[in-house]
Amino acid sequence: MRMEHWISILILLFMGAVSLYGLNSIAPNAMLPSHWNIRGEVDDYSSRNSLLVFAPALGAIVAIIFSAIPYIDPRRHNVLRSSGLYFATWFGSLGLLAVIHFVIITAGARGVEPDTSFILLPLCVLLAVVGNYMAKSRSSWFIGLRTPWTLTSETAWIAANRTAGWLFVLTGAVAAVSSYITDAETAFIIMGAGLLASALIGVVVSYRVWRNDPERAK
Repeated sequence: MRMEHWISILILLFMGAVSLYGLNSIAPNAMLPSHWNIRGEVDDYSSRNSLLVFAPALGAIVAIIFSAIPYIDPRRHNVLRSSGLYFATWFGSLGLLAVIHFVIITAGARGVEPDTSFILLPLCVLLAVVGNYMAKSRSSWFIGLRTPWTLTSETAWIAANRTAGWLFVLTGAVAAVSSYITDAETAFIIMGAGLLASALIGVVVSYRVWRNDPERAK
């Protein structure tokens, strides 16, 4: 078993321990926050038991999918060449899920609602790290900015992912700073707008570069 599998197992064990703590600390009929709107207000609740099971189960599915990618991606060699993006996305997704699970369950055990700002800084860091590795990645079917043009032109892939990647880094940095000088709601709006703009700009770049690439796949 490789190191990445052990890391995934450790994160899943942590999530399982959090669930076990919640099982013994939260009333069986308790309803816990499970969704927030853009203003940070809770707009949906789920039962204790469903949340205790859902997060670790979702984490296990994420780990299985990422474990399988190098074997099912037709461009396996590029996945290996883009190992930074691959592992950052894998462990970042699992780690973020573990943080969310921990905060929700421990807040429920104390009988309070979690502050939505808890997720902001980890999201900013994850966005910046993933963006950094996107800018250095090579084409694959499962990770990175995938469009019909980036998947048929390596030149378009490099240009689009480099553009979107550095815009992701910028978005994460601006959102993190804004959370300290404004509020969490504004920071979330900046992050959402930045993500959308970064992706759209990346798509446009991918098409423009693809059109001018004589080596693109016909």
